[in-house]
Amino acid sequence: MAHVAFVESNTTGTGRLVVERLLARGDRVSFITHRAERYPFLQPPRPPNLHVITADTNDVEALARCVEGLVREGPVDALLTFSTFYVPTVATVAARCGLRYLQPRAAHACHHKHQARAVLREAGLPGPDFHVLSSEEEARHVAGRIRYPCVVKPPAESSSAGVRRVESADELLSHFRALHGRAVNERGQALSGEVLVESLLEGPEFSVETMTLADGSTRVLGVTRKYLSPPPHFVEMGHDFPAPLPEAERQALEQAVLAALRAVGFDFGPAHTEIRLTPTGPVVVEINPRLAGGMIPELVRYATGVDPLAATLELAMGQPVDLTPTRREVAAIRFITAEVAGQLVRVEGLEEARRLPGVQLAVVEKALGASIRPPESGMDRLGYVIASGPVREQVIASLDEALGRIRLVVS
Repeated sequence: MAHVAFVESNTTGTGRLVVERLLARGDRVSFITHRAERYPFLQPPRPPNLHVITADTNDVEALARCVEGLVREGPVDALLTFSTFYVPTVATVAARCGLRYLQPRAAHACHHKHQARAVLREAGLPGPDFHVLSSEEEARHVAGRIRYPCVVKPPAESSSAGVRRVESADELLSHFRALHGRAVNERGQALSGEVLVESLLEGPEFSVETMTLADGSTRVLGVTRKYLSPPPHFVEMGHDFPAPLPEAERQALEQAVLAALRAVGFDFGPAHTEIRLTPTGPVVVEINPRLAGGMIPELVRYATGVDPLAATLELAMGQPVDLTPTRREVAAIRFITAEVAGQLVRVEGLEEARRLPGVQLAVVEKALGASIRPPESGMDRLGYVIASGPVREQVIASLDEALGRIRLVVS
């Protein structure tokens, strides 16, 4: 029986799946969190092999003492997080406790987007012009010099929260003030008030899913095509895996990502690197030092037979990892979102959608009665439909039909 310790997680998706799989096979899970009520899969009654530990996960020293206590009680086979917000913290604690994880310097560089920008630029890799703003004076200075449209966003966030395309100096200053005024993020972590401004990258967006093995070699699992909401937001509305690409473009994207991972010293574990195919070539948007969100790991599994969740666990526990594809199909996801703001009263047509050929999952995760709105970040997505199969056109047709069957009743 393995013992896997988690420090926080995403509240649904892969975070839920990995805990459920470990518990189902009889492994011991220690889940360290400062708010257990955030996670539906942690609520009582709990199985005997699930231990929920309350600790201040935003305090590195407190978390280290907690993990050291677990290690003293008996072997901890792996320390993991499935939350972007805790990757740097877990990297620091894992290094202190002698547990295998991504090296802390790489974890911090990837998490703080302006740090990654500086490292990639120093390595001679292409990237947008960027400015880190800490004051109203700096914001006014940059607002009068930068080309529009541009992108204004937090330096370290998730789910496209706070990311906005702005068209003018007035818009830049307004969004700067909104972000600069936030004291803490959604996980209660203190914010510095810094705001990142970047030149706009034109071209379709993709992500490259990779796994860096214990020997330091990196394997590409594939390239994902991403579909974004209309401006001014950048919410991911769907993914196709593998992306429909000419071979030369696919290779160019993969090589650009591998160069970026080398530049930041990425030495262990999964990475989800977002990248734009601009008119002048691939440009990395950000390196996420974790498995992808948006159920992309499940798309990889449906399309190739390779399970990134299982591979991440095996790698962390020092077990052999087999990333050999066993099939070559296509998988895609489309997210269910609201067209108007209001309260979710009823969802119709889910069962009809689930019966369509090729549909693997059709899920609404928002509870009835929840307040909903048209998407401004990934947290506004209500659910999703996943389809897979050998023929791309049939998979996409099934998704379109499934979304057409699902109706939201909103007050």
